[in-house]
Amino acid sequence: MLVVAFVGGCGSDRVAEINAEIQKLSAERVEASVVSAARSEADAAEQRLAETRAALEPLRVEAKQLASRKAQLEAAVVHEGELAEHARADTAATQQATAAERAEAEKKDGEIAQARARAMGVRQQAAVLAREIRPGDPAWATERRVKSVTEFIAKVARDYPDDPVVADLALSGDESVNDPVEAGAIAAQKAARLRDRFTRVYDLDSPDVAAGAPSSK
Repeated sequence: MLVVAFVGGCGSDRVAEINAEIQKLSAERVEASVVSAARSEADAAEQRLAETRAALEPLRVEAKQLASRKAQLEAAVVHEGELAEHARADTAATQQATAAERAEAEKKDGEIAQARARAMGVRQQAAVLAREIRPGDPAWATERRVKSVTEFIAKVARDYPDDPVVADLALSGDESVNDPVEAGAIAAQKAARLRDRFTRVYDLDSPDVAAGAPSSK
């Protein structure tokens, strides 16, 4: 620091003023230097901040894209879960419906089996009645067997009221036939028709022993 010295009273005051001015200028120079350095440091910091922001921008874009992709995947997972739940519900409903259909089919099969077994009994009895009526039998035996056929057909007509052929057989009386042989032949034919009717309607096997002439219906 430059300090000027003068000799004398007035001179000493002037010297003091000059020295004070020099000190002030020196202080201002230091402050300016500090401000300039701070400004330079601030500019450098701004530059570094800008560079950091520029480096972070792609990362932010990528992070946004990843977030969008994550949301899509989560939505897809939820949708797949809903589809799986619907599939499970549909499968359960299908299994339930299938079980119900199977049970209904088994019930129908049982009913059909019972109906066919019952029809088989009718067919067998009709076949026996038709076979037992023989032209060479005594009149009393033929009359008794004709009566058995008539009673049996009447019973079958009551048991199967919706069968028109059985109803026709039950209604066709033979009271006007006086010849036992002719009455026996008619009764045997009616029993054979009844046998054949139940064989066809209930899809029964052919009788082991055919009796009488094949019916026309």
